[in-house]
Amino acid sequence: MITDPEKYSITEFMKYARNEIKNDCIVLDAGAGNKPYRQFFLHTDYESTDIILNDHTFVSNLNNIPKPRNYYDAVINTQVLEHVEDPEKVLKEFNRILKKGGKLFLTAPQGWGIHEEPYNYFYFTKYGLEILFKKAGFNIIFINPRGGIFWYLSAIISKLPSYLINQINNKRRKMIYLPIYAILKPFCNYLIPAIFFYLDKLDKNRRFTLGYACYCIKP
Repeated sequence: MITDPEKYSITEFMKYARNEIKNDCIVLDAGAGNKPYRQFFLHTDYESTDIILNDHTFVSNLNNIPKPRNYYDAVINTQVLEHVEDPEKVLKEFNRILKKGGKLFLTAPQGWGIHEEPYNYFYFTKYGLEILFKKAGFNIIFINPRGGIFWYLSAIISKLPSYLINQINNKRRKMIYLPIYAILKPFCNYLIPAIFFYLDKLDKNRRFTLGYACYCIKP
């Protein structure tokens, strides 16, 4: 997993969230997708939602979740906030459905390419997230960067071979590029990310980061 710092950093944060949530708490995985972190919350009463029913508990737009006030003990929300049109409204909705003392575990990107377009609206600095959380009524426990410049570069470089070849529509030109792709791929996808994983310790400021792991509590 050291060759995928994005996945590694989020997984480690979800492990932390697991340890912060007590047995039998009611947890909502909001914007759960294919529920990649469900395994960490088997000790809870786990529910999931997304805009498409894909073995989820219920279907929901995140700015209008069909649950009463003060219902959940915890909400997890990973890499979704950049895809909603009104992040502040979504965070206020999380606050509404959480019990007093309820916990929000959220990740959001700071730097990344356009993806899942056209539903890709925002990227966030820690200062922007701080404002959003405060406006939504949360107490912030921490907003931690997920890696520094080396993890950030690693994630970008690993996308480079596929990013370039997918832009070539001409079959003949693509065939010419394929040997270059074959040479670049092991370096970009494995060797460089593995080296950069450990070099990231050199970056103390972490102004260039994949994004943030955020832990907030409803007062």
